[in-house]
Amino acid sequence: MTAAPIPVFRAFREQIGYKNTENKAESGFPVLNTGNFSTWPGRFEEWLSDTLPFKTQFIELYRGFQFRSGLDFSQSDVIRGKEGQLFYRRTVDNYKGLVRFTEEELEIIRQNLSGFFSMMKSMGTECMFYIAPDKEQVYAELMPDSILRVNRESRADQVVSALENRVSFPVLYPKSDLIRLSREHPVYFVTDTHWNELGGNIAAQHVRAAFHGEEISAVIPAYHYYDEKGKDLAGMLGLSDVMNEDNAVLVDFSDGIKAYKAETTDHGQVRRHRSDAPTHKKMLVIGDSFSEAFLRSAIHDIDEILFAAYGELSKIDLEAEAPDYLVVMLVERNLPFLLGGFY
Repeated sequence: MTAAPIPVFRAFREQIGYKNTENKAESGFPVLNTGNFSTWPGRFEEWLSDTLPFKTQFIELYRGFQFRSGLDFSQSDVIRGKEGQLFYRRTVDNYKGLVRFTEEELEIIRQNLSGFFSMMKSMGTECMFYIAPDKEQVYAELMPDSILRVNRESRADQVVSALENRVSFPVLYPKSDLIRLSREHPVYFVTDTHWNELGGNIAAQHVRAAFHGEEISAVIPAYHYYDEKGKDLAGMLGLSDVMNEDNAVLVDFSDGIKAYKAETTDHGQVRRHRSDAPTHKKMLVIGDSFSEAFLRSAIHDIDEILFAAYGELSKIDLEAEAPDYLVVMLVERNLPFLLGGFY
């Protein structure tokens, strides 16, 4: 009885149905040699966990029970909030106000940004730093009542305060604008840590206004919903096929501008987007996964955008590219990246 599931699963794997539902790469079988003798048992256990017979079915059964019964998703990186919202457990300490930057770290961040932006400004590039709020900062009222805030100042608030009136470039952390708009419109996904295309469009409006010296505010464009399965947080639970994403929206662009397929290199870490927007300007965006939805709207404002994932800047010839605009865009949880500089 103990051994039977293994040959049954191997023989009928395709018919039973197997898929990686945990939003992570599966471990390969580790080859044992003299160089990895001490670490091989742990790597073997990782491989066994990823290839366990009927794993998909057991995960869906267990998490599905938690989901339908309203229980918290214990022993996972996912927190169930109110009204079906899912939140990322690893960012909760920042939400509570328990993790802080030291004064020395804040000064390092200021110097790294100022030094890099000064270099770009000497090349004729206008620069901006944009912080995308963590989801729970925007939807704080939907967090579980059991999660209490010790300090309402987050690390993003710290960075903004440290840079305010001490740098020559715009620093945007439009948490209040996103909170205001989120009361009537879906700006972040329900089953994902990211903002959706509407949230990215709002960020594009903020950036455009700041570069033109206008008031930093945004209006809601026309948009429509589309059917989508559960996204990254649902995937962490193995419930992508069980949950539906209720805040999946697409912006209805009426400007007639066509965006062209991105040219990608280095597995998508560096991408070039083009459109027929009549600007004849180039923007360099250095960011993380939150830049994705932003780029889909920003390309309607400018005809060429070069994107580089943070840490991949060395793959770009800045002098040859000579961008007109530079936006460093990081989600709040990734602000510690700045302590390591840009190269």
